[in-house]
Amino acid sequence: MSDTVVMDFGDFDVATPTTYCVGEHMKNIFSVPVKDAVGTNEIDNAVSVLHFKKDNEIKREEVKKDFMEMVSGPFDFRFLPLWSEKEIAYSQTKGFLLVNIPEKKVEIYTICPGITQGDIGNVAVLNGKNKTFVFEILTSDGNAKGETWNDKILRVIRFENDTFTVIAEHPAGIKTLSYSEPWFTYQSTIFIYNDSTTKLEAFDEKFQPVKHPLSEAFNANSKTFRCLLGISIHPRLPFAIIVEIGKDPDQKKLDSIPPGQFAKLSKPLYDETGRRTLYLFRWQNPDAKQQLVPLVSVTGSIWKSYNPENSYEDFSFSPDGKWVVFRDLSKSSTNPIFVAVPINEKNPLYLGKPIKLGRASREDAIGPTATCWASDPTAFVMCDGLAIYKWDLGNFDKEEHVTMPPDAKSPY
Repeated sequence: MSDTVVMDFGDFDVATPTTYCVGEHMKNIFSVPVKDAVGTNEIDNAVSVLHFKKDNEIKREEVKKDFMEMVSGPFDFRFLPLWSEKEIAYSQTKGFLLVNIPEKKVEIYTICPGITQGDIGNVAVLNGKNKTFVFEILTSDGNAKGETWNDKILRVIRFENDTFTVIAEHPAGIKTLSYSEPWFTYQSTIFIYNDSTTKLEAFDEKFQPVKHPLSEAFNANSKTFRCLLGISIHPRLPFAIIVEIGKDPDQKKLDSIPPGQFAKLSKPLYDETGRRTLYLFRWQNPDAKQQLVPLVSVTGSIWKSYNPENSYEDFSFSPDGKWVVFRDLSKSSTNPIFVAVPINEKNPLYLGKPIKLGRASREDAIGPTATCWASDPTAFVMCDGLAIYKWDLGNFDKEEHVTMPPDAKSPY
């Protein structure tokens, strides 16, 4: 049975999680094509499936053990969302692993051999049916404007018969400590944002330019757009959630500030850089003025009294497309509050009433170490390094709901 209780505070709800103790220190969890379960690669040097059972218990199913000297370890992992009915995939600094869960088979590939070939910064699915993926390769370190930076190269790779073929490569700007131009995949198309032009470029798997209504609509609306921080595409409906921020202050303006007045006169410029706006992007809307609609900013929120203003990030849609979850950083940047929003196709703005899920609450927990989605029923899952928190959003309407009195204070 779920431990969830839903508390109604008017403009938002609060939902408590079911908490599981794994009994092992574990920071990595990821989605698996298995009912009511998540995966990890941090127990007993193996890839495992963790099945959620009754009475807050977890049953571990070992998929494959000791196939590497260190299945986990001091690596930079990037775990993919669900893309196959049998397989999972993740990158490991320089390598890439394909794991067939039912066949208990692991394929290991080296994508960036040697010290000079860079590391994998990110990975996305381009075509799951023929196992084609896009890798972000961080190729070099340097210093730009006093910041550490990396050149970004996108590399399209197809895996077949225990080998892989590099289809094409394309530059994708640089990554600094403060900003990296976003790129993403959608409908077998690669999109790269160019901040110098404030445009989205669309490419096929060979990085040949193509036309796509998503990029065409964005570019038509980008004349007054400031800077793209992030974009999350709904898995089946034609809309996206976009986070906009300000561009870095113009260096000429900073240089023109008189001595002794820099702190005072530069503050508005830097404040503008940090000001965020959350948009709903409906690229198929026939009314161009309704394609890019502000949802949350410092001036107001569609959720009335609940307004995270500048303090939100990491929007993630559930595999069934019925929910989106993000991090509210307004109380803590290291231990954020997770917020779930139901998706309603009949609502022109798609987004329903927000539900504050909570944060890592274990006494010694610093914050979340990983999050992922579980399926059947849909659940958002978070790990804090030892405990696992699970919110059964697929059963949300069946949970106990309590209307809180007007003077009640939210725990978040």
